[in-house]
Amino acid sequence: MTRRGRGPLDPEALLRLGTSEHYEDPELYDFEYRDHRHDVAWYRGLARDRGPRQRIVELGAGTGRISLPLCHDGHSVVAVDRMPTMLDHLRRKAGGLAGDVAARLEPVLGDIMALPLPDASADLVFAPFNVLMHLYSWADLLRCFREAARVLVPGGRFAFDVLLPDLEWLTWDPDERHSVTHFTHPRTGAAMVYSTNHTYDPHTQVCHVRIFYDEAPRRPRAFKPPPEPLQVVHLAHRQIFPEELRHLVAAAGLALDSLGGNFRGTRLATGIDSQCGLCTKPDGHVLKDMS
Repeated sequence: MTRRGRGPLDPEALLRLGTSEHYEDPELYDFEYRDHRHDVAWYRGLARDRGPRQRIVELGAGTGRISLPLCHDGHSVVAVDRMPTMLDHLRRKAGGLAGDVAARLEPVLGDIMALPLPDASADLVFAPFNVLMHLYSWADLLRCFREAARVLVPGGRFAFDVLLPDLEWLTWDPDERHSVTHFTHPRTGAAMVYSTNHTYDPHTQVCHVRIFYDEAPRRPRAFKPPPEPLQVVHLAHRQIFPEELRHLVAAAGLALDSLGGNFRGTRLATGIDSQCGLCTKPDGHVLKDMS
């Protein structure tokens, strides 16, 4: 982590940084999401319900938080990601696994809008943990959904999860720090404080999140944000609304089986964090023109 706050950035620069910066330190990424497990159980269950030895493509596989458990379950996983740092860390982690488990993993550097995979080569395609929120236009989202449909076998299933837009949260004060958390850096051992704020652009539906890392004050002093943060990491997430997801599924020629909340099939409503979609590629798959 090296970037410090240096004043406002133009929208294109914000998108570039927001797409990549959060994924440049894979060790810290793994540490921050080490307790995020409910989605792992959901995707493992989807694969298990379909049967043993499934051929799975994971979009935005990162460091393998979901891919590696799927390989442990006996499935073959093509782990696609655009960040070499994340895939390198995934390879290092896979190197410590039993040979038969590691052999079921294929890390692939690639674009989820143009998958370097043949038609009808996957039983399941998974797009977990908000990866679709890094596609910032309808056209890009539709390309991804159509690619998922292309690589699926007839009867194959596409599953994804994205945040349910929280209209109140999106309008919070962009200068106030939230989620203030003390932690010990997993690599350096430094005592640090994590906090965030964000700015929402209704025109683009993109929320620009700023993640601040600062030195922790000596206790019992309370944390007070310094004038200049030690580091700022940007994260850009396009907000995707439920009706958009339904239209994307249909435009890709897929059949929507369910769109529920929080990995439990709960009806989408205030207080739900995640939208979890499951759809099927029908026989005689046909793309629809919904432009």
